[in-house]
Amino acid sequence: MNSDSLMRKAAVLISALMLIAGVWLLLWLLENRPNRSAGALSATVDGAVSDGEPLVEALPTPVVTDPLILQLADGLPAELRQAISRTMALQPGLQIAPNTAATVTVQLDWNPHGGAPFYEQTFAAAARFNTIFPSTTLTSVQVAWQGEGDEFSAIAVLTETLPALEQILGPRGEGVAGYATVDEVASAAYAREPVLALLPFELLVPKLVVFAVDGQNPVENANRFDAQAYPLVATVYLHRAAATLPSAESIEAALLAAIPPGNRDPNRLTVLAMTGVTALVRLTAQQMDKLGAEWPAEVVGPELAAADITHISNEVPFVEGCKTNTDPDNFNFCTKPEYMATLVASGVDIIGLTGNHQNDYGRDNALKSLAIYAEAGLPVYGGGRNEAEAHAPFFLEHNGNRLAFLGANSYGPALAWATEDKPGSARFDLARMSETIRAIRADNRADVVLAELQYQEIYDVSPLIEQRMDFNALVKAGADIVTGVQSHVPQALEFTDGKLILYGLGNLYFDQMWTMPTREGIFVKHTIYKGRHISTQIFTTLIYDYGQPQWTTDDQRAALLRRVFSASYWEN
Repeated sequence: MNSDSLMRKAAVLISALMLIAGVWLLLWLLENRPNRSAGALSATVDGAVSDGEPLVEALPTPVVTDPLILQLADGLPAELRQAISRTMALQPGLQIAPNTAATVTVQLDWNPHGGAPFYEQTFAAAARFNTIFPSTTLTSVQVAWQGEGDEFSAIAVLTETLPALEQILGPRGEGVAGYATVDEVASAAYAREPVLALLPFELLVPKLVVFAVDGQNPVENANRFDAQAYPLVATVYLHRAAATLPSAESIEAALLAAIPPGNRDPNRLTVLAMTGVTALVRLTAQQMDKLGAEWPAEVVGPELAAADITHISNEVPFVEGCKTNTDPDNFNFCTKPEYMATLVASGVDIIGLTGNHQNDYGRDNALKSLAIYAEAGLPVYGGGRNEAEAHAPFFLEHNGNRLAFLGANSYGPALAWATEDKPGSARFDLARMSETIRAIRADNRADVVLAELQYQEIYDVSPLIEQRMDFNALVKAGADIVTGVQSHVPQALEFTDGKLILYGLGNLYFDQMWTMPTREGIFVKHTIYKGRHISTQIFTTLIYDYGQPQWTTDDQRAALLRRVFSASYWEN
């Protein structure tokens, strides 16, 4: 018998054996199948069963032989407790021990002895917003915590954070008052005498100004904040009270992976700088021609550029062949394209085009100016190639924070406004702008909405009645921050429903050396954290040499801010 014949016979034999085995298995399954009614085999598409039992029987809850038993100290941060709860939902072996439990695997507390750092809780020192100099030292905070000193009359905290703060500052004195909610702490900070609020970073609210402590301010980004040098940080420690059994090691690993390192994540923080009037014309242009195209930004530009996003309201179009005209009565403005260097030196990222000079040199040159912005990679809003573009909001995401910017010009003149097919600024219509804001909210397209208005120009710190009504209406529509960019002097501010309104920021880069108020300016840095506006810083400037803002002295800052704050409207 040859080899081919043997192989054929072997194949036949294997096939026969497989057939016999298959028939035997089928008979066994039929004899041992579950006793179900015919209707029990009917199931809907989504797995729900009709007229009978489910197709898959419920599995019993697994028995955890070696659970990981956690014991939690009082006052642990809410974010930490929430992360533990989420992990427990996914890990049946993770359990919380009652305070009287004898068997504990892991303990989380504020005691550093024998423990490993597990979680950092960053606190912010804050006070009422109309604080002129928001800066202090750790020593001053410690003295106030002990009920001594005269810088602060008291300290307001959340009662649940006392264990963490005592880890940082030691035993508290009589001047420390605990409250149940952030609103209560913020209200306490608005007492007549200066009260210091100490709040977890992520719970800050805009109506409180945050202090730099020993030169470090936690609402700043990495360009301006050294986390290692900041003193108001409490640490939760992990203590292994018993050896972790092998079966619990994976549970502990899952817990460690689910816990954030702390309550201040720099990768979820955005600092946005907003500025007032920029018009690189007349005597400012003459100075730039002599001293260089970056000259206006030499002093304050680096601070603006340090923000994650820097806004400039540039009122004037870039025009090829623009001639410097120093006549003080000249109000037909153009800017040389090479002056873009000042914006670049300021770290500009977005341009507001609500200014009333956008079409001074004709609509064709306005289109060419828009092309210059596009070539430089600078997005614009509040103005555009036509009415639709001018009114369209601009959306920007940074570190997970979704921002929406929109702007409009109520002042005119009519030549400055965009038409259906011609460029210019968006003509302000309260109903239209409010509807746009409501639509952004309804569609959940942004976390923070910023509205910008070029309103009627007045040279007074107090806003017009109509101005205040319109700005407040935009907040009621859903804006988080409303900014006036028309004013050539700093104007009042207001908190409405916890949202910030800045009626006018004054001049940034312009030649108005006429009076002290026109030389004064403010720009602000807004801090957005995890999709929420939590803080705003005010920077004060004074124009020198017809176009270069420099930092105010302490006396100048105090005089400026007292005037602004005295005209402002406060929630008490």
